Amino acid sequence: MENNETVKDRLLLFLKSQNISKAEFARRMGLSVAYVSAMRKSLPEDRVKRLCELFPSLNRDWLLYGEGEMLLQAPKPERSHNEREFLIPLLPIHAFAGTLQEYSQGVQRRDCDLIASPVEGADLAISISGDSMEPEIHDGTIAAIKRINERAFIPWGNPMVIDTENGVLLKVVYPSKMGNDYIEAHSYNPRYPDIQIPTSSILGLYRVVAYMRRVSTM
Repeated sequence: MENNETVKDRLLLFLKSQNISKAEFARRMGLSVAYVSAMRKSLPEDRVKRLCELFPSLNRDWLLYGEGEMLLQAPKPERSHNEREFLIPLLPIHAFAGTLQEYSQGVQRRDCDLIASPVEGADLAISISGDSMEPEIHDGTIAAIKRINERAFIPWGNPMVIDTENGVLLKVVYPSKMGNDYIEAHSYNPRYPDIQIPTSSILGLYRVVAYMRRVSTM
């Protein structure tokens, strides 16, 4: 429990907690060291105002009246009801229609709905169309994705969103039998053949970090 009774006592306690000497405090306040040493129980209002401007973390009520804690608590950022959710923009396009590059050039974040990703680190979300990835990934699934540096490393054998000149695909990617100038895009649904995609036509590769389903409440 705090036993100091005067403003001066509490001020000296604050300075000690911040490792600020009387001389340094006097310099910042534009006072003499002698003034600080000879200071009585309190400070004039203009000095208190200057003090709080110099040290915004100092609790004015604690200094003047001994109420509350010495330091003000920084406001905590607002969180959703589920603190593990992270809001990311849901692109107004679907896989197999348009390109992510078109999004980045023509659509602003403010134009997108925001959707909660269950994991941290996703850049964007995109809706998946069609049945080529059935039965593992269903039509209407939303994928939370993060762009990777495909020149450094490609996680072969994993589903990736492939942004191409002809549209966006969600496929499992493998090295191509046609050489390093291609990648092989594989569908889970056996009715769809593998696709050899020239690397020159790829605008970006995105790792899928989570899958979600949008549930309507209407």
